[in-house]
Amino acid sequence: MKHRIRAAGLVVQEDEILLVAHKCPETGRTIWIPPGGGIEREDESIFACAAREIFEETGLTASLSRIAYLLEFYDSESDVRSCEFFCVVDHFSGTLTLEHLPPTSPDSDWITELRWFKRIELDQVTVYPEELRDQFWQDLAAGFPMVHYLGLQSR
Repeated sequence: MKHRIRAAGLVVQEDEILLVAHKCPETGRTIWIPPGGGIEREDESIFACAAREIFEETGLTASLSRIAYLLEFYDSESDVRSCEFFCVVDHFSGTLTLEHLPPTSPDSDWITELRWFKRIELDQVTVYPEELRDQFWQDLAAGFPMVHYLGLQSR
C-alpha cells in the first residue's frame, strides 16, 4: 500500500465556497472539491502545500492558519491510502484562472472549471467531502472552533 498526504483550502467569499471541477476523462463524471493536492518535497507544511495548490488550481494567493477537517481515504483500485487536511483560508487575493496549472500535473487533464457555490447549490452537484453540504456551513458560522475527523472512506 502507498500513502499520500493531501492538503486543500476552504476558500469562502461571503456566503459562497470556491470549488474546482474534476472531470474523469474516461467516464465523464465530474466531482467538485476544494482546491488542493498532494504535498511535494518543497512544501514546508500542509499549509504551504494548500497555498501552492490553491494558486496552481485557481490563481488565488491564500494565507491559511488552521485545520478544519481531517479525512482518511483508501482507494482499493490503486491501493493508496490518503490523509487529507482541509485548511481554513483566512485571506486570499487575485483573479480566478486555470492558467497556473502545471502542464505535467496529473490534474491538468482533470480540472475543467472553477466556481463559487452557495450552500443550496451544492445539492445539484457531486461534492467531496460530503460534509461541505451541511456541517461545513455550521462550522463556518461558528468560526471553525475545532478540527473534525471525518473518518475513513473508501471505494
